[in-house]
Amino acid sequence: MSRINKQNPFFQKLLKDGPVTILKVQDQQFILEIVEVGEPETLDTITAGDIQTILVNLKREPAETIELEAAIADIEDQLMPIISELPNRRCLATYEQAFWNIAKVAGFGSDDKLQLNVDTVEEVFNRLVDVAYGTPAHWLDVPEDREFAATVLFLRELMHHASFNSIILRH
Repeated sequence: MSRINKQNPFFQKLLKDGPVTILKVQDQQFILEIVEVGEPETLDTITAGDIQTILVNLKREPAETIELEAAIADIEDQLMPIISELPNRRCLATYEQAFWNIAKVAGFGSDDKLQLNVDTVEEVFNRLVDVAYGTPAHWLDVPEDREFAATVLFLRELMHHASFNSIILRH
């Protein structure tokens, strides 16, 4: 069951311009729900990535560079078959706390709504890489846990390979 309230004015505004892809975390899976207005309204659900498969590669906290590279390769293997199933209009949104954690690391507050662009996600990814190369995580305000790293890696790869310029975060 989707947590998205399709009657929400914000959501309706997004749908006015075309389909919206909602990024969810459900049962250790990254799920993409593609919502499109029409008669009837459609909702397609695509499993986009398995968190446990990503975590298998991230053995240490913090992850090492070779672990990040292996996780990225697995994420790309999971994403490539589904990219063509996504709508041409690339609007990505989420209500998931895991992605708000990325915003927090990027220096954003806990507003009701914000938008992270691909460059901001890339900057958080680069901090993970710096930590993997030996910079203390607390110097860069980066959590050392594997789940945070898996979420950042997945979002980065999704945005790059599926050509999402930004992700809208809502509470």
